[in-house]
Amino acid sequence: MRRRRAWLTGLFLLGALGASLLASLLIGATPLPISAFWEAVRGRGDDTVRLILWELRLPRVLLAALVGGTLGCVGCAFQGLLRNPLADPYIIGVSSGAAVGAAVGALLGWHQHGYGWAVSLLAFLSGLLTLGLTMALSRQNGQLRIPSFLLVGVSISTSLWGVITLLLVLAGEDLSRVLYWLLGGLLNADWQRLEWASVPALMGCGALLLQARALNLYTAGEETATHLGVPVERMKWITLLGGALATAATVAVAGIIGFVGWITPHLLRRAVGGDYRMLIPLSALGGAVLLVWADTLARTLARPVELPVGVITALVGAPLFVWVMRRESRAPSIAPHARRSRYP
Repeated sequence: MRRRRAWLTGLFLLGALGASLLASLLIGATPLPISAFWEAVRGRGDDTVRLILWELRLPRVLLAALVGGTLGCVGCAFQGLLRNPLADPYIIGVSSGAAVGAAVGALLGWHQHGYGWAVSLLAFLSGLLTLGLTMALSRQNGQLRIPSFLLVGVSISTSLWGVITLLLVLAGEDLSRVLYWLLGGLLNADWQRLEWASVPALMGCGALLLQARALNLYTAGEETATHLGVPVERMKWITLLGGALATAATVAVAGIIGFVGWITPHLLRRAVGGDYRMLIPLSALGGAVLLVWADTLARTLARPVELPVGVITALVGAPLFVWVMRRESRAPSIAPHARRSRYP
């Protein structure tokens, strides 16, 4: 029954994603009628319409779907690995490291010299460097201890936010560029950024999907998973490296966008259960739908001003957070095994 519900949910999300992509292409400062859209698809119609559609909106919409899907996928896997319902893609400090790299690149003025790609690359590499430092400091006797990993990650992330605050003070005229990375946005989306981010994002999500069965067994505990044949240490490393690779790619091109990677697995877990073989891809689809609509609202609600997409996700995610927590607090205490299946 639950598997059937998961398949139906997947079909619904696929349809919702297709409809969301089409709607986002048509909605904007210059709304496009459906007839003009089909003419542009056929290579006919006004050149301006085709320019808006193919060079401005389509790469942005696809990048929103890629970033949202990646955050949903990574958030789901991290919640299973860390066995923490509050885990999200940014919990291990990768986002803070990437933000520091982006801020340094902005302060060096690389945007003004046509090296915007170098800022994204620096953000990507600094995010991975932060992960490497966190893993190195949290290893004990050759093993990666999850509690120590979380504590070290939070400590490093807090320290890096102090560095970010210092860079904001020194930013001067580049303050808006630094804030772009901290608040998240897809204003600079283009085909080059989409191609650049898709490779590490898809590789990282693919690695997480391959660990879905191991994550199912890991929810029963490390010793139980080991007895069932799961190489626990390798699973930890692959999940963390794959998630960090994908997260760093999204932060490098879109900044820090909160709540998507946290709330999407929560909502879907309540509907389809805790089987990560189904939950991870469904979370990717749900995250893509959520961020496509969040970006559409961000560029249309306050026209001609464009809002950071992170503001939209925060405004939507905070009430959902309160709602989910209240629902969980009302859950009956006589069935702890049911809770464990939803929040491993």
